[in-house]
Amino acid sequence: MFLRRRTPFVIVLWANLRRQAGPLAALVLAGVLVAVAWDGLYARGRWRDTGWVYIGEMCGLAARTVGVGCAVLLAGWQGGSEARDDAGWVATASARGGVTYQLMGLASGVVWPLAGYVLAMTVMVASPYPQEPVGRAPLDMMAVDGVMLTAFSCVAYLVGRTVPLRGVSVLLAAAAVVLSVSTWSEPLLGPLAHLRFTYRGDTVPGGAELGAPPGPAVWLPWCRAVLLAAVAATAVLSCARRWKTSGALIVMLTVALPLLALTPQSRASGSVLNTRELRCRGHDPAVCVSSAYEPRRQHLEHVAVRLSRRMEGAGPTHYLLTEDSSRECRDSDGVDHAWTVGISAREDISLQGLAGCLIAFSPHQEPTTAEARALYLWLTQETPSHGSTAHAPSTADRLARLSAPERAHWIGRYLAAVEHGSRPPRIPAPDGGEPR
Repeated sequence: MFLRRRTPFVIVLWANLRRQAGPLAALVLAGVLVAVAWDGLYARGRWRDTGWVYIGEMCGLAARTVGVGCAVLLAGWQGGSEARDDAGWVATASARGGVTYQLMGLASGVVWPLAGYVLAMTVMVASPYPQEPVGRAPLDMMAVDGVMLTAFSCVAYLVGRTVPLRGVSVLLAAAAVVLSVSTWSEPLLGPLAHLRFTYRGDTVPGGAELGAPPGPAVWLPWCRAVLLAAVAATAVLSCARRWKTSGALIVMLTVALPLLALTPQSRASGSVLNTRELRCRGHDPAVCVSSAYEPRRQHLEHVAVRLSRRMEGAGPTHYLLTEDSSRECRDSDGVDHAWTVGISAREDISLQGLAGCLIAFSPHQEPTTAEARALYLWLTQETPSHGSTAHAPSTADRLARLSAPERAHWIGRYLAAVEHGSRPPRIPAPDGGEPR
């Protein structure tokens, strides 16, 4: 008996299938979403380091622009058409409930854009990429985007019925796209750009700024999905004139949204599913490496220990290597005397490169100071290049003949001068006399 009777949803969806309007819209939307995501990924060109994070970022961008625009345009036009055709009497005369009738009207405006989004995300997850993506698919972010499409569609349907002018749906689509990509929507939708891996495990001084932001709260994306679903339910209940229930949901949203906005959130947060373990080993210096770069830890430890010994204890306290760490050498903390150096995963780790970065010196560029050249030669144990000045050999020899305490004191003064942008101090004479 149940199988022979078609439900209202089956009737509406079957009508769309026969007319091929709904499936065609879903296929077009899916194709555009995939094209936008793939174009953005190839334009960024950073597959290996943060694969799934950038895939999620491009998918979110496509959903908040093309997906939201198409869904709002279709749902707003659907609601406006019903109001212009004076179809409201069907809801009051129908034996079915008002909510069921509104869901039937929303089927074309919500189901097919959502089906197009799901199809596009399935293609993105299953696609063979030029390189193996790092991490896992950000399914929590994709779920938020899917519920977001539903919420925007329901609200557009309500506005279309309330203001049944033909141009309203176009204005709604443009406003929805602007709202979804603006910073005002971040508490509810999450940040759109600058998505990164987030890290758990050992803490690193200054790690969030150098490329190791802490992991987001596990409940956050699912809380956003629930609130977006409440927005969609409020719009549907308002269309069905269930004022008490919709009013209760509005009160709940009025309380929940400010609380969510006050929740500490990082602008560089990403998917909860894309977290990496960060482990620090050693002491003075400590080497902190994410789980993806464990094979490079031993080489980094070797270089860091050599450099620390040559700097007489005045060098960095932490070296950080993650998927998102950048080459940053001047991040010292005056409170606890911690000095964390960020190392780019896309560059080779070498003693010469780290030494030049730490002392703000490049042996291939002019001009530079004799003190910088002398310290570079001391740290790397290299012979002066053909471009060195006449004073470089004497200053390097004078630095090498200092006692360890004197050299450590001078290196500390040099680093402080570089940090404040002042001229480096002159190297003292080994016998305690004035430098020449």
